Amino acid sequence: MNKQSQQGFTLLELAIVFVIIGVLLSYVFLPARAQLETANIKKARAKLVEIEEALYGFAIANGRLPCPTFPNENGKENPANPAAYCKGSANITGYIGFVPANTLGLKGEVNCDGLLMDPWGNPYYYSVTNADITGTEAIFIVQNAQGILNAGGPAVASATANIKVCNDLTAACNAATSSIDNAVAVIFSTGTRQRNNSATEDENAGQGANIASSCSLPAYKIGSDALYYSALRVEDTNKEFDDIVSWISPNILYAKLLQAGYTLQ
Repeated sequence: MNKQSQQGFTLLELAIVFVIIGVLLSYVFLPARAQLETANIKKARAKLVEIEEALYGFAIANGRLPCPTFPNENGKENPANPAAYCKGSANITGYIGFVPANTLGLKGEVNCDGLLMDPWGNPYYYSVTNADITGTEAIFIVQNAQGILNAGGPAVASATANIKVCNDLTAACNAATSSIDNAVAVIFSTGTRQRNNSATEDENAGQGANIASSCSLPAYKIGSDALYYSALRVEDTNKEFDDIVSWISPNILYAKLLQAGYTLQ
């Protein structure tokens, strides 16, 4: 009787099998990851719309835009003088910070610093113009007694004090940039941020002194000025841009205030 020998797989054959399995799994997981990223982008954009609407509502109710919040402030705006001025600090000017979700009555997941988080676990950023009728670092962009400044007033019509939003990633963002929009407030998500950021993203959050966490989280990157980039997503190496940015136009804010019963002064 012939004895049939049994032979197992060689290492080379096993390696080929694992490579094939890895390729097949990549076709399964890569689309799922892309779908998750697309869903997160949609969620972030929807939340920015919600935040913007809440800011309009706050302005109509209070005659001004709120101050930003900072770590360990329970999501509340923090004015040094609630009647006028945003809180400053040793690291930043008072009008650059994070969305005051508690003050605005916004729902959503917050971290241990009390900051409203985007789908990637990063805080939503918020900055408000530092221009007002006195020219100081204040947040009043409208006057009391149900009146707002007219186009010739010294508030948000100022060319140097407004927030600037640049949409050309190839050009330096400054007051002289042609592709620019004036804003009284800007809100944004930093997107995935799982890589070294490009200079354009660092303009939004990364050029200023970091803000320390109150609960042992990594320090938060922050901007250092009133200049911001807003553009479509870019994945080119060293030119990546995935910030999702929204801003409030002074003209739209004026229109909403007028519709709510405010009058020009």
